[in-house]
Amino acid sequence: MKSDVCIVGMGAAGATAAYVLARAGARVTVLEAGHTIGTADAHPDELTAAYARGGYGPKFDAEALTWRRSPGAETMPATHSLGRMVNGVGGSTQIYGTWMRRFQPHDFRQRTDTIARYGAAAIPPGANVVDWPIRYDDLEPYFGRVEHLMGVAGVPGNTRGVPTTDGNPFEGYRGDGLPLPPARRTPTGLMFADACRRLGLHPYPVPASINTEPFDGRPACTSCGWCTFYVCHNDSKSTAGNTFARKAVATGNVDLRTDCRVVEIAHDGNGTVTGLLYQDAEGRIQRAEADRYVLAGYTFENVRLLLLSGLGNSHGQVGRNFFTKMFWSVLGLFPGQRLNRFIAPAANGDILDDFVGDNFDHSGLGFLRGATISCEEQLQPVAAARAALPPGVPAWGSAYKRHLVENWNSIADLRIQPETLAYEDTFLDLDPRARARDATGLPVVRVTWDIHPNEQRLMDFMVERAREILGEMGAAQIWTGPKLTGVGSAHDMGGCRMGEDPRASVVDPELRVHDSPNLYIMGGAVFPTGGGINPTLTLQALVWRASEALARTG
Repeated sequence: MKSDVCIVGMGAAGATAAYVLARAGARVTVLEAGHTIGTADAHPDELTAAYARGGYGPKFDAEALTWRRSPGAETMPATHSLGRMVNGVGGSTQIYGTWMRRFQPHDFRQRTDTIARYGAAAIPPGANVVDWPIRYDDLEPYFGRVEHLMGVAGVPGNTRGVPTTDGNPFEGYRGDGLPLPPARRTPTGLMFADACRRLGLHPYPVPASINTEPFDGRPACTSCGWCTFYVCHNDSKSTAGNTFARKAVATGNVDLRTDCRVVEIAHDGNGTVTGLLYQDAEGRIQRAEADRYVLAGYTFENVRLLLLSGLGNSHGQVGRNFFTKMFWSVLGLFPGQRLNRFIAPAANGDILDDFVGDNFDHSGLGFLRGATISCEEQLQPVAAARAALPPGVPAWGSAYKRHLVENWNSIADLRIQPETLAYEDTFLDLDPRARARDATGLPVVRVTWDIHPNEQRLMDFMVERAREILGEMGAAQIWTGPKLTGVGSAHDMGGCRMGEDPRASVVDPELRVHDSPNLYIMGGAVFPTGGGINPTLTLQALVWRASEALARTG
């Protein structure tokens, strides 16, 4: 039966869209490539779950990306700094670290603010720095709705403009507080926070979608430490699956079809979508029809489907303006101190935004934008054994074993999450030779990306700030991990830029494809710019807003 809306994907974007549309009375069909994921899928095992993703991403793995550093460079298999994406209901929120942070007002007006403060010459050559076609105030109500439905725990930066003690002073205006109190502090986090305050900085507890007390019929977190990269065994982690998707299906208006992989978007000569061709669980090709269609997969898949189907690209913008992130660790040794990072999930960490975006003066620094610096929790044995080693310690042998035995529980990890600009020479396209390792044999996405001088200088600056903090914390030795840890970061954005000009963007401010009257893109691919902030909350707020507009057109 023809539905009102057909959605591809039931991850963070698709589940949010399905919930909003179904609550508005729309009949929704969702095609999800994976299966339903729940507590029975939890595997607290580093070898089978964390690095292999526990088999959670068979489609993504079969369509392994390729990568080249520049348009003329050799193509190689893509590497991933934060692991591969999950296929299943809830998507990668099933294994994310639950950090739910709002983009800040300056993130939505990067070009205007940069030129006003530093002049047009400050924009790096080849960088496509733009303003969003919407502002922070447009998303503020939706930020709050997502926070309260997901059950975000933390300390608000302000409540209706009144600053909150120990909150984030750089946070934009918020209309309401957070529904749950922050997680308990950890020894490393307290050391970090105290040192930052002595340096005149502003640390605060990470806002996280994890139950610090019973919420929405699910129990409180037990602080087992098996959180980031793992499915929660206790159902205490709030995911798109156990919140938005569950509530959407409960309306009775959602036909959720799992193990259904979309392979083609059928359309007429005018760009109007007429149906979605998909491979069902038995490998048969089926067709789903609706009045309107939403691509709500991950960045790479949304771009891939458009390119495979020849849609949205009349001005050559599909795949352009791609950007990703590198996560750089700065580590400090505290001999004899037991930091016990294994007893807490990453969400129990502390963080500061003093160096995010334009929260500090960039005059004379030689780069734009900034980064988060956070004190990371959660440490399992294999991860400890794979951590970057201090200078002089070999990667094998008796000296390595001695270092590991004596120091593994005495090392703090400050993680830098930098913002990356979009450039003319960073983009996604279809690899002309590589094909998916499955029955479809379709082309895979090729990523063209490398670190640029602006980001090199930014990261060098941030490493020095992290070193200062670790020094103030009392670290006896400080060293860094590798700078380039993989082109895939789980924070991959762009490729279907949102904007008002069809010549320079793929979708409009309501996320409708300029070239297709009944096709919408909902996901990180539409972000015009990124931020030194985890994108999930902003993505869901943006999708909630667009889905409300879509529901009104029905």
